[in-house]
Amino acid sequence: MAPYFPYDPGPPPAECGLGPDRVKTSLGGVHVLRPHGTAPTVVFLHGVSLDSSSWTPLLRASGSVEQPWLLVDIPGFGRSDPLPGPTSLDALCGALVEVVDRVTEGPVHVVGHSMGGFIGLHLAATRADRVRSLATLNGSYVTILDLVNAPWASAARYPATWLAYQGIRTAAGRAGLVQTMVGAAARTGLLRWGTAGLAAHPARVPRSALLALAAGARPRSFRYAEATGQGYDWRSTWSRIDVPVLAGYGARDRLVTPRDARALRQAVPSATEVVVPDSAHLSPLEQPDRWYDELARHWAAH
Repeated sequence: MAPYFPYDPGPPPAECGLGPDRVKTSLGGVHVLRPHGTAPTVVFLHGVSLDSSSWTPLLRASGSVEQPWLLVDIPGFGRSDPLPGPTSLDALCGALVEVVDRVTEGPVHVVGHSMGGFIGLHLAATRADRVRSLATLNGSYVTILDLVNAPWASAARYPATWLAYQGIRTAAGRAGLVQTMVGAAARTGLLRWGTAGLAAHPARVPRSALLALAAGARPRSFRYAEATGQGYDWRSTWSRIDVPVLAGYGARDRLVTPRDARALRQAVPSATEVVVPDSAHLSPLEQPDRWYDELARHWAAH
């Protein structure tokens, strides 16, 4: 079995050659980590309650060598500016295209995890001129879209996903006392038991990951991001994708399930599907060595 959660999230290793920068966009300043002296060819988009530091395990899996990677704090999250108000998915993708246009030339490979994978799917469908290929990891969350648009009916049909999603909504979408409690639970380790469904082995989630999840909560931005799923027509939108797609899943994920994989397969039948064992929704952090190998093959092929 591959090592589980072998590396901590956090600042990238110095030898990777990535430094901080800030790019002005229509949705405010966006914090990025970009390579020195070379144009990035791969753009990474993190999941909710995370930021660009969540890709450090993948950097370590790559050998901690210089990489032409651009790690983005999605507008409203991490060290990027708070979102100025409710925004559309098109506007969110537009701001990310502004970032790409200002730091590199030509289309880029896009890698997105969870929320970042969902955004990546929309980018590939609507801005194919800027996307060379897409790897969406735990990002085709059709069932979550159902929960956003028809909460009661969907909760009755998909109770396990509803329960896992409600846990995320509570931890990431509420401010004040809730965030104080989440921070305390991360410091004491109690938050591990709140990662059931997100992690294949909650008891083995490192403290660094718990602290990252607590620190990355942006309640207002979470609510704005959740609202981008209202009325979203994934069938007609994703069926427009014609760039190469790697569709990745964790075998024990309760948020993005085989039903969601079938939906993406229906919309994008050309996608290459990979299911990684001994991982759940945090799959790129749980099994970064396996995912680096899969991504390297994907990029080499395209």
